[in-house]
Amino acid sequence: MKIQQIRNATIIIEYAGKRILVDPMLGEKGSFAPFPLSHHQELRNPLHDLPMKAEEIVNNIDCVLLTHLHLDHIDNTAYELLNKKVHIFVQDEQDRKTVMNHGFTNVEIIGEESRFGDIRLTKTESHHGYWWMLPLAGHTCGYVLRHEAEPVCYLAGDTIWYSGVRRNIDRWHPQVIIVNAGGNKFYIGGHVIMHIPDVIKAMDYAPWATFVATHLEGVNHNQVSRAAMREEVLKCGKANRIHIPEDGEIIDSLTCRPVDL
Repeated sequence: MKIQQIRNATIIIEYAGKRILVDPMLGEKGSFAPFPLSHHQELRNPLHDLPMKAEEIVNNIDCVLLTHLHLDHIDNTAYELLNKKVHIFVQDEQDRKTVMNHGFTNVEIIGEESRFGDIRLTKTESHHGYWWMLPLAGHTCGYVLRHEAEPVCYLAGDTIWYSGVRRNIDRWHPQVIIVNAGGNKFYIGGHVIMHIPDVIKAMDYAPWATFVATHLEGVNHNQVSRAAMREEVLKCGKANRIHIPEDGEIIDSLTCRPVDL
């Protein structure tokens, strides 16, 4: 198993011989407006250039996982560049219709026991903020990936730390946990994804797991820097259990004993 950090929440997971693109935000730096009611209204999104050409990112992709359809998870450039026949997984019928309206023909709603080749995929619950923010932030989901020759991988998606994440960990006992850890926040309602204390809680709850932190430093309402995350996990003695990759970096050491499924 390998993971390449692209930018923001966009990553490529190499898993059981497949290249899986997650939440592609592929537009040029500054191509869309800042998220309102949040910090740094002077900055346009994305905050940084891609580490490689967008066309290179979409080449040789076997499938796409979309946790939800906010602009920092799939943008107009991604809709334009992705092969219209690529297999895309989405969280619900509303998202399926939206993606298909962009011309895609192979869009599947993730279920309890979906499959892509030999890979098993399962939708996991998530909360895009505290309960009072959910009507504004909308629904999102995570994914669990399983294969007999790979570690169980839990892609948490845009969620805070709450009982649903604990249930996901209890159920799947994942060996690799990918967390969106940028602490994105609005002036009202608080954080809508994990921030540093949430990540520390997750690491304490799953002490056997290797973590990968993504969704950092990509958009204007991010609150957590890579440097701050590294400093805190070092203080807590957890730095050897978490990867905090730079854009373009490939983590190729995510191997462990296969588990019984």
